[in-house]
Amino acid sequence: MPPNPQRLELTWIGKENHPHLDPRILRGISSKSHHTNRRVNIEKIVVELKG
Repeated sequence: MPPNPQRLELTWIGKENHPHLDPRILRGISSKSHHTNRRVNIEKIVVELKG
């Protein structure tokens, strides 16, 4: 095996031009949310399954 194996360098047009991302404030819209409205206690579920 050679002491310095060749390395593949990936290049593309605009690689060095990183876009500047502006900070944004995210608003929670419950109608578009995939989360549940109520919290579930995992310990309660385990007790119900055992019981």
